[in-house]
Amino acid sequence: MRDYLEIRLKETFKDKIQFNGKFKTSDRIPNTCNVSFLGSGLEGRKILTTVKKLQASVGAACHSDAVSRPSPILVAIGVPYDIAMNALRLSVGRHTSKKDIDLIVEDLKAAVESLKKELIVCP
Repeated sequence: MRDYLEIRLKETFKDKIQFNGKFKTSDRIPNTCNVSFLGSGLEGRKILTTVKKLQASVGAACHSDAVSRPSPILVAIGVPYDIAMNALRLSVGRHTSKKDIDLIVEDLKAAVESLKKELIVCP
């Protein structure tokens, strides 16, 4: 399901996203991906306050929510600061369906479009 999520995100956002920590040489957890939406005003925290259905995190499980800063892990593996600020950590569960993923991708698309419109209206 994680792979399906990544495929749907890539299909929807094309070159406007970056998958963080996805290296051919390293193992990954089978249910989690970390993705950044590329562009100004698309910080992970802003996206999470805009989505209607998605529940996600902006950092690792042990990352503090007290301060708006990028995950130190992402910065340590070479993700640029501004891209790391835009990161979301998305996880799927045992009962997550393709329908659930399609719904969440549409929710993310609406949130990103809304935030981009705000940037145009409020320069």
